[in-house]
Amino acid sequence: MNPPRLTSMTLPGGLRFDTLCPENTRIIHEEIFGENIYEAGGLEYADGDTIFDVGANLGLFVLWLNTRLTRARVHCFEPVPQTFAGLERNVARHNRLEVTLHPVGASDAAEEVDFTFYPLTSSSSSRYPLDSPEAHADSRRFIRGELAKLGGLRGLVAARGPSWIVERWAESIRLHYQRPETVRCRLVRLSDVIREHRVGRIDLLKVDVEGAEFEALAGLDDEHWEIVRQAVVEVHGGAEAAERMTRSLEERGFRAESVQQDPDVFVRHHLIYARRPASGG
Repeated sequence: MNPPRLTSMTLPGGLRFDTLCPENTRIIHEEIFGENIYEAGGLEYADGDTIFDVGANLGLFVLWLNTRLTRARVHCFEPVPQTFAGLERNVARHNRLEVTLHPVGASDAAEEVDFTFYPLTSSSSSRYPLDSPEAHADSRRFIRGELAKLGGLRGLVAARGPSWIVERWAESIRLHYQRPETVRCRLVRLSDVIREHRVGRIDLLKVDVEGAEFEALAGLDDEHWEIVRQAVVEVHGGAEAAERMTRSLEERGFRAESVQQDPDVFVRHHLIYARRPASGG
């Protein structure tokens, strides 16, 4: 199989951006720049912050940080080599912050594991593939919503056509965009990185690792939880997993809030916003 190739696209606002799939990048760009998901939950940013971006993908969050801050130290973690190549290019082209790129993922142990890599939906790549009826149903619901936004005949069919036709159409699109490849990736413990780089504080810990969030946070030792001021964690696995993550963060001394971006589409995905009480409010 030929390796996926990076292609250049123009983001809203005119920035050139390297991606593996423009359609997937536009969706993530809307979440970060349009919906402002990283300004919700009372999250605060200030010049001089230290930020850990665990699951950096192609670098859209770093670009967003560049619109909010003039000085910051950012550690980006991205384990999939093909995606990391795009992250490197985008950070080199647009970044003014002090960014350290780590071609690794985060877990509770330092090891190498197989990842399921989706070239056309790189943001969904994971050591835990999207291969369950529930995950497929989530994807089809999202695709149906996107199809209904189309103009002309296609949008009309998606909005008003027979449900079995629209469902088959959505499934064929899902199969196209979620064609998997297996890649070998390296994982590290976050505490090992903190020690190596002598990180004294983490003003925001962002974790978006597609189902491996509990393992990623298990790699943070007790002494290093104390230096984390804020966190935002994407949780997969539904309400029970979100409740467990919320409770875990509260036991670490945070005030935590669980939010669903789109409960009618991604019924199993939650964002957990957590802040130390002393950080505001």
